[in-house]
Amino acid sequence: MLIDFSSLREQYARVAKGKESKHSGQERFTPSIFRYDYLALSRLRNDIETLIGSLPAQEEPRLAIDLGCGKSPYRNLLERNGYQVQTFDTDVASGADYLGEIENTKLPSSHFDLVLCTQVLEHCSDPFKGAREINRILKPGGFAILSVPHVWFYHPHPSDHWRFTQEGIIKLCRQAGLEPAKLLAQGGSLLSFLQVCNFLLYGVVGTWGAPAYSLLNAFAEVLDHRIRNHLFSHNFACLAQRPLHKAQE
Repeated sequence: MLIDFSSLREQYARVAKGKESKHSGQERFTPSIFRYDYLALSRLRNDIETLIGSLPAQEEPRLAIDLGCGKSPYRNLLERNGYQVQTFDTDVASGADYLGEIENTKLPSSHFDLVLCTQVLEHCSDPFKGAREINRILKPGGFAILSVPHVWFYHPHPSDHWRFTQEGIIKLCRQAGLEPAKLLAQGGSLLSFLQVCNFLLYGVVGTWGAPAYSLLNAFAEVLDHRIRNHLFSHNFACLAQRPLHKAQE
């Protein structure tokens, strides 16, 4: 099938017209089982919660920034874990505290205890530069939680450039100077397959497919715990740390 790469976004707009997937922050955090993307959002939420909960406890206030925040669905979770939260986005409609590009945030160096960046790096023109910027704005010893898609449909917001394997997200972190600590897969092979089925069905019938999505989602909920093959996962979330001391050359 020949792709007209000169008008990719226009093609996407025509196909997606009437099927735009809009979420409130709460819907991203607690999605309905009747949604086509329930499996992706619920698994991502669980793993982000796990990674935030695994961070060392501290008594003094800590500062976090949500890069590419959108509606900042994890703000309350961060605040419950003792973080003061600031937000950063490209879209003025997000109401973010700071606006700009992740590759060049213009934020102060060594400033944040935690950087949260979920489902954003695939939209960066240069995700390696974006990861280096994350390392720069982190305090020495600070943590980054990054999530990236492995299998996902084309979704330009405003652009969509990259997909990442398990090795890819680890390489992205290490080349930026971050040391990966934990890598979690959102969904095993069967769950990811059923999520793709929901994608395809949503592309045809949109929200009218809600009963079918709920059945596929329930089926995946049961069997994902029994079939543990993560080679075909649809998404990954990584916890990485900026070293306290710069490695010797």
